Amino acid sequence: MVALAPGVFETQLFRYSRLMLAVCAAAMPLYVVRYQVGPVPTTLLEDLVLLTIGLYVAACIRTGAWRALRTPLEIPIALLLIAGMIAIVISPDHHGALGLYRAYFVEPVLLFYVAIDLMRTRDEFRVVLTGLAIGTTIFALINLGAWVMAIALHQKIDIYNAPEALYTSPNAVAMFLEPPLAIAVGFALYADRPRDRKVALICLLFLLAAMVFTLSRGGLLTLTVLALVAVATIPRRRLKVALLVGALIGGIAVSRIPWVAGRLANQLDPNYRGNTFEGRLTIWNDTLHMLRDHPIFGAGLRGYTQVMVPYVTGGHGPELYPHDIWLSVWSELGLLGLAAFAALILLLLWRGWRAFAQATGFERPLLWGTSAAFVAIAVHGFFDTPYFKNDFAIEFWIVAALEIAALNAIATRGSGTQRIPSLFAAPSGTGSAPSGTAGGVERIAR
Repeated sequence: MVALAPGVFETQLFRYSRLMLAVCAAAMPLYVVRYQVGPVPTTLLEDLVLLTIGLYVAACIRTGAWRALRTPLEIPIALLLIAGMIAIVISPDHHGALGLYRAYFVEPVLLFYVAIDLMRTRDEFRVVLTGLAIGTTIFALINLGAWVMAIALHQKIDIYNAPEALYTSPNAVAMFLEPPLAIAVGFALYADRPRDRKVALICLLFLLAAMVFTLSRGGLLTLTVLALVAVATIPRRRLKVALLVGALIGGIAVSRIPWVAGRLANQLDPNYRGNTFEGRLTIWNDTLHMLRDHPIFGAGLRGYTQVMVPYVTGGHGPELYPHDIWLSVWSELGLLGLAAFAALILLLLWRGWRAFAQATGFERPLLWGTSAAFVAIAVHGFFDTPYFKNDFAIEFWIVAALEIAALNAIATRGSGTQRIPSLFAAPSGTGSAPSGTAGGVERIAR
C-alpha cells in the first residue's frame, strides 16, 4: 500500500471540499427534501452544507493550517449572530428559533468562511460557479417544464399562482433566480473569455425565461432595475445606447405576453383581484404597530406569527413574514439584527461596485454580478423576504463569499502576498511559523 505524501493528501481534501461547495451551490433547491436524523429535523441541503464544512475542517486538521479569515464583514456578522442568539431567548418558540438560527445563520456563515478560503484562483472560482450555473439552470428548466406540462394538459393558467416546481410560490422561484441571473448578466457583459460569455448567455436565456414566467411583479420590477443598472454601468456610449434600446424592446415584448399583460393589468385599482399592494400595506402597517410595542427585540426568531395575532386586521391570519426584508429582519432579530443586516448589504454593495470600477479580467464580471445580485435582493426585498428560507440564506452567503473572495484575489495580486494571514503565523522576527502552516501565506500543494 503506497502512502500519499502530505501535500498530495492535502490537495485531495481541499479539492473534495471545493467540489462539495459546488454541489451545495447546485443543490440549493433540494432543501425541500426534508427528513429526520433521530430527533433532529434536517434537509438534504443542510446535510450537504455540513459535509462540505466537515471536509474542510478535516483538511485543516490534517495540515495544521488553521486560519483567521479576515473580511470587511466581521463586525456586522458578529452582531448578526449575537442578535440571533438574543432572538432565540426572546422567541415564544425557543426550540424552533434554535433550528432557524442554525439553518439561517450559523451554517450559512460557516459556509461563507469556508468558501472564501476555497476560492483563490480563477480555476477554483470556476468550480463553484459551474455548480451554481448547472443547478440554477436545471431549476429554471424544471420550472419552465411545469408550464409546458400545464399547457400540454390544457390546464387553465392561474396568473395569480403561475405554474412552478418544488417551491410553494412562483414569487419564491423569482427571488431564488435573481442572484444567479445577475451573475450571468455580469459574465455576458464583461467576460474576458468568449467561452465564459457563451456559457453565461446560455444560462441567462433559461434563467430569464423562467423569471418572466413566474409572473412575479416583484421579479419583473427587479429585472427592470437590473437592466437600468446594466445600462448605467456599461462604459462605452454606443454599447450603452444599444443596451438601452434592447432593454426597452425586450421589456415591451415581455409586457405583451398575454399572461404577463394580465398580471400587470389594473395594478393601481384597489378593487382588482390581482392587486396585492393594498394587502401588503395592511401587513406592513400591522407589523409596524407590533414593532411599536416591541421595538428593541421584535418578536424573536420564529415568533412573528404568534406575536402578531392581536395586531392583525382585515380578517386574515398572520403571515409567516411581513413581505418586506427590513421589517422581517427587525421582527425576527430586533434593532441590533436590523442594523447588522443593513450594514452587510451596504458594505457588499459599496465594496463590490467600488472594486468593479477598477477591476479587470475574471474578477470584473464576477464583481458586477455579485454586486448586482445584492441590488436585486435589496429591490425585491422591499416587497418580500429574500433571506428567511434555507436556500435563500445559503445563496446569500455563497454570493457574498464570491464577492469577498474576488476582492481578496485582487488585493493579493496587487500586493503580491496573501492578504488573509494565518491565525498561528509567527510574528515577523520571532522565528518560523509552526510546521504545516506555511507561514500563513499559502498551503502547500493547494
